[in-house]
Amino acid sequence: MCGLKKQEGFTITEVLVAVLIMGLGFLAMAEMEFLALRQKQRAEEGTVATNIIQFIADRDMAEVKRRHLYNSIVYMDAQAGKTYNLSYCNDSSSESVCDSCPCNPLEFVISELDNGTVENTCAVVDLKDSDPDKVVFRNTLSDCNSDAASMREGNRPFLYVVKRAEAKEETINGIKTLTVSINYAVKTEAQFEDTGFSVDISDSLASQVYEITAHQSDYSNFVPGWNEVFIPHIP
Repeated sequence: MCGLKKQEGFTITEVLVAVLIMGLGFLAMAEMEFLALRQKQRAEEGTVATNIIQFIADRDMAEVKRRHLYNSIVYMDAQAGKTYNLSYCNDSSSESVCDSCPCNPLEFVISELDNGTVENTCAVVDLKDSDPDKVVFRNTLSDCNSDAASMREGNRPFLYVVKRAEAKEETINGIKTLTVSINYAVKTEAQFEDTGFSVDISDSLASQVYEITAHQSDYSNFVPGWNEVFIPHIP
């Protein structure tokens, strides 16, 4: 009879080593998948945050233009010898958009225009309602948190927006100029809780700076008392 050939199999140690190597491979693949999904989520959050900044900035710039347009209409009517309407800059009027005539258009983005003034405000954005006119900026963190609490009660997803505005005044060639630098930052609830009014990109999903400049002009030759009218420079 022919002798049986000796057959060798895997030892338990070899099986365990193979299983360990396969397990580590699967864990690495799972981690890579998780990181890819997390990166995708962050990219989507960044896109949403950038869009929020854009529509709020567009809203603010449009309002600055609107206030300047009201002043311009008064000036053109006065030049033409027409009766002009000042109800838009009279705080006792229901049509008022500013408290004194002429409107300073930059007061919409910062309430105090003294040189060196820094103003921090915050707002809560409802992610299911993209109407920028419903975004109301508050002066305190507690007011913003109160708005956020209302969102939570209504099960509405939201993000915080922080706005830091700084006024700078200078005279160039005898012409008074105002410049307002506005930094918008969008934050998650956790980021807002940790960093408050900070507008650093490291503390937010997205951050962007805009600048509006206005020079002073004299309209008093046609409109009495209007010797300090600020004309914004907006593309």
